[in-house]
Amino acid sequence: MEELEELVRKYYDAVDGNDLETLFSVFSEDIVYERPGYSPIKGMKDFKDFYRNNRIIKNGKHTLSNIIVHKPYVIVEGQFKGTLKDGRESYTKFVDVYTFDGKKAIKRHTYFDGQNV
Repeated sequence: MEELEELVRKYYDAVDGNDLETLFSVFSEDIVYERPGYSPIKGMKDFKDFYRNNRIIKNGKHTLSNIIVHKPYVIVEGQFKGTLKDGRESYTKFVDVYTFDGKKAIKRHTYFDGQNV
């Protein structure tokens, strides 16, 4: 269980540090990512395109308050504070639900409590 928690923490460190290669390494080639305001993102090609070109966040920091691991699921509760590409400040609380197959996340679903980013 600690291994899955570490993988999820690795993801947030990578996204906050704009380390896309490490970020992508956490997910399966068949990743399905659901996020408010977007159609489901299916497959690594579209997942990479989202992070490289379509994500509206310029930079920011995730602060994690709870992580619950119950294989194959990891649930993360936290908050995000940052700047959007259009210069606006952003703050929202979120919950991410991950489904793992071994050491790779095959599904992620994000829920926002506040601003959809």
